[in-house]
Amino acid sequence: MSTNADTNELSEEPDAISAAAPASAQPAAESESDGGDDYSTDRRFVMFQAMPAWLVSTLVHVLILVILGLVSIADPIQIVNVLTASSSQDNGPEVEELSIEDFDPGELAESEETVEEVEITDPVEMVEPVAMETPVMDIASVPLEMSDFAIDVAPAATSLQSMSMMNMRPTDSRSSDMKKKLLREYGGTESSEAAVTEALKWFSRHQIKVGPNAGAWTFQHEIVCKGACGNGCTKEGRARQLNAATSLALLPFLGAGQTHIKGEFSGVVMAGLRFLVQNGKPGKERGLPYIDYRAGGSMYDHGLAAITLCEAYAMTGDPELAGPAQASLNFISVAQCRDGGWRYGIRDSSGGDTSVVGWQVMALKSGHMGHLIIPPNAIQGSVLFLDKVASDNGSIYGYTGPVTSFRPATSAVGLLCRMYTGWDKNHPGIKRGVQHLAKRGVLKKDLYYDYYAAQVLRHHGGKEWDEFNTELRDWLVETQDQSRGAKGSWFFPEVKHLSDSGRLCLTSFATMILEVYYRHMPLYAEVAAEEEFPL
Repeated sequence: MSTNADTNELSEEPDAISAAAPASAQPAAESESDGGDDYSTDRRFVMFQAMPAWLVSTLVHVLILVILGLVSIADPIQIVNVLTASSSQDNGPEVEELSIEDFDPGELAESEETVEEVEITDPVEMVEPVAMETPVMDIASVPLEMSDFAIDVAPAATSLQSMSMMNMRPTDSRSSDMKKKLLREYGGTESSEAAVTEALKWFSRHQIKVGPNAGAWTFQHEIVCKGACGNGCTKEGRARQLNAATSLALLPFLGAGQTHIKGEFSGVVMAGLRFLVQNGKPGKERGLPYIDYRAGGSMYDHGLAAITLCEAYAMTGDPELAGPAQASLNFISVAQCRDGGWRYGIRDSSGGDTSVVGWQVMALKSGHMGHLIIPPNAIQGSVLFLDKVASDNGSIYGYTGPVTSFRPATSAVGLLCRMYTGWDKNHPGIKRGVQHLAKRGVLKKDLYYDYYAAQVLRHHGGKEWDEFNTELRDWLVETQDQSRGAKGSWFFPEVKHLSDSGRLCLTSFATMILEVYYRHMPLYAEVAAEEEFPL
């Protein structure tokens, strides 16, 4: 508007100047001209001569300012357009957060970056909410805009520490090349890997394909395969624990490097994660959003689901998993008992037990691997609980309190938690605990103990691990079922702790044991990819 006004004033300026010129100047100009064009030119020249010097100077400066003003108005428009186009291309995935309608897509719609963005989000679409009828919860109440939900559930309190700036690649051990290297170095064989592959095929055959629980697994797996293999769960209520069964089925896939984005079984993993994401119960406590995965079970179920979601997120970085993974960690913090442990329910007044604590610490460790926000109070509390149940300088762990003699399962759980929370290889508790485990050896009637002991000894290494691994590995390979319906699975009716959960549960633990070589990078290697929790 000001530019137009200046232009109008400028166009009227000559007439005003002419009107102000002295009348005596006009006859002089006429006498010096013969008429025609020469007269007109001389007359205008005399007019400028008659003008005061300050007026001429003002006119010249006004013209210059107007010209510069027009130039400065035009150039920024071009600059803005250039910056807009550049921003859309450089920021990649952030383009979707902008209002695309405000821009002319032009060539941007055909750029390579736009195509890559579509490829990245394709698998995410599978995790979007679907219409499911399940007695566990009201699906409509779940906030499944996970990218946005991740921002909401991430605790902002100063007492929480983000791992996002740490330079870690802990799941590199599951890549194809690294798997081969770690298999050779830590005692895996072609036979053990073949057994893992057969187990994954068994799991894929027993996934629920249709109905309200599509994508899930159940401890009553014989219903899915229509009796092709038996030995389902026998304990009352196990059939309702869909989150636990689904998690125990998904973890072997993730351990083998299979994700919902990449791998031979990506579709199986996708369906399982989609079910798991939707089958949690959202809530909020003191402003902290969480998702509770205990449905039909206890904190055991929640810990397993949290490990699964955090591992899947750590392996893929899929933003659609960030929300539920973080929310599951938030619930672990909410459910912690006053003694720093965890038990079956939320903040159990009787305190925690070592078995449940093991799953929660492993879930927090998996979240740490994925650079999610870890509540330091949860880690510090778990350390206090471990101190409470420890004996023999930290080499032996009881269930809810200290014990005088070596208790295999809880001691193996406690030692692994100590490794994760910062005890180094030369700590007296670790050194003596490893000797306890090595002396007890493989317990073929306690696969739960074998699972934890294998991790402790593998991280420690040495002859203790070599002897333990050889016996356990060869026994599992030899006992894998080869019958038509049950091929690739395991079932031991005499096994403690797990047999009442049936063939699916035992197959999960056996498979994860055979993946121990590469499931996690060794904690005590010269260059370890994993780090202790921040305390």
